[in-house]
Amino acid sequence: MSAQLEITRYFTQSKDEVYNAFTTAESLQQWWGPTGYEMKVKTFEFYPEGIFHFVLRDKDGNEMWAKWIIKDIKESSKLQVINCFSNEAGETVKAPEVPFGADWPKEMILDLEFYEEDGKTRIDLVSLPHNASDASKQVFSDNIGNMEQGFAGTFDQLEKYLAE
Repeated sequence: MSAQLEITRYFTQSKDEVYNAFTTAESLQQWWGPTGYEMKVKTFEFYPEGIFHFVLRDKDGNEMWAKWIIKDIKESSKLQVINCFSNEAGETVKAPEVPFGADWPKEMILDLEFYEEDGKTRIDLVSLPHNASDASKQVFSDNIGNMEQGFAGTFDQLEKYLAE
């Protein structure tokens, strides 16, 4: 059993508002991704086995292509995807060696669950390597702290987006 990333975050908006921020290309490109990156969506198919394919660009023009393969949708309560790096054509590829390293998992499960709790919305995020080697599972485990920081920035952007 490999280690998994687990993050819980609370938002003041309704569960539907928070969930809906994950369901359209227009909303996701306003906030998803690392701080300092701009997203452009190439494909957005929001249904099981659909593809969300996008590029993240930093201020220097460096690009990282990525995609989600949507596995499960339970309206306003759950979203599960396989999260992976890709090329511009949408093929799954290894992560960029810098900063991820040669053994970064090619695919990761990203499981998001949404709850109403004490007048707030709680998101429980769980991510773990999918179809990964032992070396990839170890790299993932070793980088949980970095991923926590990355998702904190992403969720900060979501909070700002929801407040607008």
